[in-house]
Amino acid sequence: QMSNNHKFQITLDRPTGVYYAGEVVTGTLIVSPDNNETCRSLLLSMVGKARVHWHTGSGDNRNDYDGTKIFIENNRTLWGNFFRTSILNEAGQDAEFGGALGDGTMYIPCLATVGSDGRRPMRLIVRVCDYDWGKRDDNVGEIVLDATELALKGDAVTYDLTRNGKPEQGTITLAAVFMPTSAIAVDSDGSSAKSSETLVLKVIRANGLRKADWFGKNDVYVQAWRAPDDLTFPPAPGKKLPEPQMKISLPNGPLTFRFAFATRGDSPGSAVLRCGDYAYIAYYIKAEIDKKGWRNPSLKLPITMLPSRPLPMPQLLSRYSTEHREEIKKMKFCCFACGNAGFVTIQQNIGRRAYAPGETIDLRGSKVLNESTIPVTMQLVLRQHIRLSTTGAFSVSTSGCQRFHLATRDVAPGSSYSLDELLDATIPAVPPSFFGAQGLSAAIREPLTFTYDLSLQAKAKSGHKVKIDTPILVSALPPKQEAIDEASTSVNTVNMFTPYDIQSFSVIDNSPCETVNMVTGLEDNQGSIVSSITGSTNLYDNTDFGSSANSYNYQPQVITFSSSTAPSSASGAGNDMDVNLTSINTTPPIAKIDHSKAYNLLLERMAMEYDSRLTVDKWIKEFPTVASNLTPEEFAGVLKKVLFSLEQAAVARELTNGVSKDVLTTKHIAAAIEACPYSKLEIVRVMAPYVRDPENKEDVLSSLYSFERSDAAKLFHR
Repeated sequence: QMSNNHKFQITLDRPTGVYYAGEVVTGTLIVSPDNNETCRSLLLSMVGKARVHWHTGSGDNRNDYDGTKIFIENNRTLWGNFFRTSILNEAGQDAEFGGALGDGTMYIPCLATVGSDGRRPMRLIVRVCDYDWGKRDDNVGEIVLDATELALKGDAVTYDLTRNGKPEQGTITLAAVFMPTSAIAVDSDGSSAKSSETLVLKVIRANGLRKADWFGKNDVYVQAWRAPDDLTFPPAPGKKLPEPQMKISLPNGPLTFRFAFATRGDSPGSAVLRCGDYAYIAYYIKAEIDKKGWRNPSLKLPITMLPSRPLPMPQLLSRYSTEHREEIKKMKFCCFACGNAGFVTIQQNIGRRAYAPGETIDLRGSKVLNESTIPVTMQLVLRQHIRLSTTGAFSVSTSGCQRFHLATRDVAPGSSYSLDELLDATIPAVPPSFFGAQGLSAAIREPLTFTYDLSLQAKAKSGHKVKIDTPILVSALPPKQEAIDEASTSVNTVNMFTPYDIQSFSVIDNSPCETVNMVTGLEDNQGSIVSSITGSTNLYDNTDFGSSANSYNYQPQVITFSSSTAPSSASGAGNDMDVNLTSINTTPPIAKIDHSKAYNLLLERMAMEYDSRLTVDKWIKEFPTVASNLTPEEFAGVLKKVLFSLEQAAVARELTNGVSKDVLTTKHIAAAIEACPYSKLEIVRVMAPYVRDPENKEDVLSSLYSFERSDAAKLFHR
């Protein structure tokens, strides 16, 4: 997939532009600057966010409402000496970073004379700012620090802020680590490619900040830049700190940059909803030449994210039956119905209350009995219930409903219709239910949530209807057959009264789910990727200078499954068979292979293949028994072969899915984070929910930054 204008060209390594949550998005950016073009920096970012807008009234009485929540915002400075975090809108006096992936992280290339050897200091000026649209941002407080000293401490440090060389109220808490540049950016032009190491500076929080605006709260973000060599350290009291270099010259001719952005395994899926003026969850790569203004030349490339959540708990997989009998009316005027025509009875018997897109709904045993004197029409309708909300200090919300008609049948007076005959009622290509996700702390509420119910109706020509509305979960993945079989032995008596009650019986975070076969990439599916029937939207906004308003049509994709094509489990993928160790493409004979031979084969393949995650996935399917019994040392040995650190968490997730839950322990995590020193928290995030000995989590937590331990501890489930 590719997007381009006269200045930028962004190309993804994956032509479809479709990714599963947790995968790494890679590609190439080509920039063609104007002759002698100057700027503050050249930026590249990956953004994933929910955004909604609606209005009431019109003309002078019109009121507009907005809501935004960012799930991923990972920024990279490709050229220049200016680095910045995400903006935490209305954060006020206390700004907490880390809610969205990458929101407080800055990647600063090291000059040749500084790095992890600690021989020379790396002086940085770090400034906390209040963002003001259309005018100069306020300096809330700043510091000068030795980033080398911070990185070698191996933990977070809190600094008192200053301003114009004088003490200022507030503090900032930072952590840093040196990483090989090749682990995050390879084969590129620019200053980052000339540095063997990159400092990853993490802003944890800024507390007790002074109020920078007369009205409203501080919109907090943090800037950083390398201090001039002649700056005295510590700086002289009362002396203003140097400003960042505002004008650098981009070289003439095309510049090529390779990029890679990690995603979280619980990232919400892409979606467009028909509610308000617009409502969507979107992901895109954005290139921008920062000229210190809001009309910076830029280009966006939208991508589709397929979710791995929500998933059904066992309660949703058992059969659910209910019945409703009511008089049908001959006539209906406005909100009033009159003229009794007799009774209509709906007997609903639904096989389960969780289906993935494309699956056939099991309605065997369901009936519409028309005892009245007028004909009625049986209608089966999937209703998508949507909630929109503002995310700022003032809470305003609205809601909507989109209907998808799945089947209609006429039922004559005195007759009945059995839904046993209904074989074409399938869940359409709609985005899976969404109840919210972790994101930027600036969003006080979820701007967008949606879920579904199934409405079985008997409708008269008058418009009056008798109906049963059953909340259902549109799941990201279909349940596995053994889970359905196990649940079929019982009848579910759990009643739900609103569509959102289904959330209580859904797995929406990284918790283990035994009712489905987990998916970590497109290769795991036997479904089809199709366009969502909820439509498309335009991602253009007034900051997208350099592209036309029609450039960013966003059409999310959905993966659909037939009822017979649920993803197969690794344990059923095949037997552990002997292979010719001289070729990874040789068809294996039937003889068994021993554990060490199969493991060594994986290490050999990883040395030869570009995509480490896919290589591990194929190996697990080929040798499920060997994979299920990996020792902690072997688990770590695989991760050490993954040289690209952004990919290590994705590979750890593959291995975690392959290792038996009776085998996986905290020792596996401890070995894994020792092998992945730059991805510790991400490794814990994908492994911790699945270990069998969460009571031993302290052995893992002690290896993390102190500020990470509290959140990491919550990932261990008993």
